[in-house]
Order: sequence, then structure tokens, then C-alpha cells
Amino acid sequence: MKIEKINKDNIKEYIRDMGIDITYVDEKQLINNTFGVKKDNKFLFGFVSLSEEGLISITFGDNKIDDVIVKECVNFLNNNLAFDGRLSILVNEDNLINIMDDLYKVKMISVFKGIIDSDSIPTKERFADIDMKSIKYFYSKNDIVCNLYAQNIQDENIITKLDDFFDNNNYSLVEFIIIPDSFKFMEELGYKCYSKRYIVDYE
Repeated sequence: MKIEKINKDNIKEYIRDMGIDITYVDEKQLINNTFGVKKDNKFLFGFVSLSEEGLISITFGDNKIDDVIVKECVNFLNNNLAFDGRLSILVNEDNLINIMDDLYKVKMISVFKGIIDSDSIPTKERFADIDMKSIKYFYSKNDIVCNLYAQNIQDENIITKLDDFFDNNNYSLVEFIIIPDSFKFMEELGYKCYSKRYIVDYE
């Protein structure tokens, strides 16, 4: 395997090999942020280094994968990316999540309820006062993001009241970042998995 930075010379090859629908993809964004990994002279998967050190997002596009292929690719990244400590991988493709769940430890999960609008990014900070706790969240005109993981909140009563609070404010999308143990309860509240972050130990 070898890593290639996606640029104007190989972008068409990357899109073709990965089976990417260019209707929903900004080629300039791919060129700015994406690295592709080739095996047998074909792009097998791609990754993006995110703002947090040691955190990457990976995608296999439409390529067929199984646990053997995924583990081989993740081990390759572990051996070739110069991160200190553990590598964290963010995944939002359902088939890849199903495989990664059996291979690696889930650190946190992003769940959502409502309509996802990629053009709306919550950046304004507010606090919700729930049961003597001041809980931080970020909002835009229609969207909410609340990181319960970072605030060490897993009490189901508090989460239920927070969910009601956001529902009463008529936001079109509510997203929570939670610990894995809270996932089943969030499903009962009507939330779906958007992405999972995995911890990968060096072998």
C-alpha cells in the first residue's frame, strides 16, 4: 500500500476507484483535505486528518470491504502515520461501522434527531440549566450540538430533560456526542447513530 495526497492530477482516478458520486462532492474540498491509499495500483480507501491531533476520518467509498481488509488498512495507517499515542478513527459509513464495532473500542458516538443540513454549522455557545447543572451546547439558526461526553454527563433523567428542552425550541436538528453506554437509551429517545470514534492500539 502507498499513500497519495489527492490533487488535480489524481482526483479523477480517486473518484473513479472509490465510486464517488460527484453530484454530492466538492472536488476542491477533496483536493484540499484528502489522502488516498492505493493497493495494487488502485485507490482502496481515503482519509482526512482532522483538527484534533491523532484523529482521522476514513472512507472506503463503494469498495467492497470485510474485517480482514479493514484491519489490514487500519494497521497500515498505524504503521505509517506519525501520531503520538493512540490513533483515533472517525467513521460515519454504516457498513464500516458494523465492521469496526467488532474490531476496535468505541470511544464516543455522535447521535442525531432531525434533518441534517451540511451548510448549517452550530458555532454560537449557550448553556441550558438542567437540575442544577449548566450544560454547554452550540447552536445555529436551526441546529444544536451538545457534547455530553466532554461534560461527563450520562444521567438519563438529565438527558431526557435536555432533549425536551431542545424539542420545545423547535430546532430542526439536534446532535449529541455521548459515551457508548448511553447509545441504547438515546435510541429509545428517537436518535440515530451519525458517527462513531474508535481507539486503535498500536500493534
